[in-house]
Amino acid sequence: MQANAGNDIMTDATKDAQEISELADPVEVCCVVCGSNEHVIVCSANEVEVHHRYLRLFHRRRLHLDRMDQVTESALADRISFTQDYATDIVACTSCGLLFRNPRPPKASVTAMYAHDHYDENHLTTTFDTQLDLYRSKAKLLARWLPRRHPLRVVEVGSFVGSFLAAGKEMGWDMLGVDPGEQAVAFCKAKGLAVFRGTLPDLKVSTKSVDCVAIWNTFDKLPDPRPTLEAASRLLRPGGILTIRVPNGAYFVSALSASRRLPRWFARWLRAALAWNNFLMFPYLVGYSVSSADRMMARYYFRRLAGYTDTLVTLADPHVKWWAAQEERLIKLVCRGVASVESLRGSTAYGTAPWLDIYFRKGGSPGR
Repeated sequence: MQANAGNDIMTDATKDAQEISELADPVEVCCVVCGSNEHVIVCSANEVEVHHRYLRLFHRRRLHLDRMDQVTESALADRISFTQDYATDIVACTSCGLLFRNPRPPKASVTAMYAHDHYDENHLTTTFDTQLDLYRSKAKLLARWLPRRHPLRVVEVGSFVGSFLAAGKEMGWDMLGVDPGEQAVAFCKAKGLAVFRGTLPDLKVSTKSVDCVAIWNTFDKLPDPRPTLEAASRLLRPGGILTIRVPNGAYFVSALSASRRLPRWFARWLRAALAWNNFLMFPYLVGYSVSSADRMMARYYFRRLAGYTDTLVTLADPHVKWWAAQEERLIKLVCRGVASVESLRGSTAYGTAPWLDIYFRKGGSPGR
């Protein structure tokens, strides 16, 4: 399944693009779900580099370069620079299908990356405002699965700028964030949000005192999710809810495969869908599917309640050309529509959606 870097998918990429970062001290890793060392290459390191060059060109064409000031340059960087943006193979486990980067930095290095991430203050403020409506809708959906007692205690792992914490407070919940990022924690505290700097296993909270542990856009960043899942199982009350939001590895595999074999015009549409959903070059440690998430969660007494499909939060802002904003809106509308059709047909594979929100309840017997 290894791809050629010269594949037609990226023939428009230019040579003046910023080079992708190098991977220092790489380590080979096994599948975190089933422990297998057997895998196949879905997207080679060479092709990841080509994806990165194409992504830069993609967003440069869609930003107002005629007024390319420091703010616009920052907007471009936000769209093409990621913590996991080094060139490495993207592989799929031959046993359970889990998608992951291999090799990757050592576990300690990955943790340090997120602890010392630095962002422009304007970017943090804009992100908070942009994500607040998104998390208000997710909080309302989450409320369907939570008990009706008051107050409810909700812990968010990877709280970042605190949009979900703020949305939860509006619902009357007792909210606590957990994040290793020094700047992110300071930003949240300045907004009056309670955040513990560290990881969930380090959090000193009474056993069985939490109603929900939410891990939005962070579960895929954990090089080893086992300590976090053990801590979540320990902290949650019986019947408590664990919810994760993850990039769909099955979507990346299917979209990339289709872009290689379908007509050029359709391949361009798929490239745009990958770009607007932050899937080009797959800048994540791990890409879970519903089945691989189920398999992992069963070991910690979690059983799936529901799965919801989604797209990435809107990227278009005042720096984006009007036609590009319409393009993003249309592409994400189509993505949601295709996923809805899949759901209506009774499919539970969710292979056509770029992002997944999966809800689990604590209880039952552990799986294998």
